[in-house]
Amino acid sequence: MRYFSYHEPVESDEIFDGSTAGVVMTVSEDWIRENYYPYWYERMCSKFGKQTVDENYCFLDCIDDWIVTNWAWEVFE
Repeated sequence: MRYFSYHEPVESDEIFDGSTAGVVMTVSEDWIRENYYPYWYERMCSKFGKQTVDENYCFLDCIDDWIVTNWAWEVFE
C-alpha cells in the first residue's frame, strides 16, 4: 500500500509575520479511496458522463488528481 503526505496549514496566533504554521498529514491509498474517490467519481461523471468515466478512468487517475489538488508527495519508507 502506498502513502502520501501533504502540508495542512494551521493558523496560529503566535506567528506575527503573517505566515501560517502547519502540520504534515499522511494518508493511505485506502483513505483516499474511502474519503475522496466517491466525490471524485461523482464529479467526473457529472462532467464527462458515467460511461466515459467508466471506460477511460480508474482509481489511479483519482490518486493523481488528489496529489495535484493537495500538493502531495508519495512517502517512501
